[in-house]
Amino acid sequence: MSSLDGLIEMVVNKLLYSRKFLGLILFILYIVFTYITWSFSQESIIYGTLTALIILLYLAYYAHLHRSAKEVLALTTFISIAVILGSLTGTLINGFTNIGALMYALTLSLAISIQTVLLSKLYKI
Repeated sequence: MSSLDGLIEMVVNKLLYSRKFLGLILFILYIVFTYITWSFSQESIIYGTLTALIILLYLAYYAHLHRSAKEVLALTTFISIAVILGSLTGTLINGFTNIGALMYALTLSLAISIQTVLLSKLYKI
């Protein structure tokens, strides 16, 4: 049984350090925010936020493993791009008709942009 546990641990570690898996996670984050702003119902906000929270927790764990300030800032920038483009895409698909979705996307984009600027000043890169 210990060899099976070792195999599972090896596969999980390889998956955690895979750049392709990281790209897939960022694409899923993009799709989640596109869906939230496109649908903008109570269910989509709840389930989308929970999914985004799980993804962001994984990315925080990934950034914790890689302690380089440049890697953390690069990951934060990619997360910001995925969230902003997802919100913008969902708003464009919706046709700018839902004012709540538009305000959600604008507030989220502004908050993510401010966070990225503050993190870049924190790491002084």
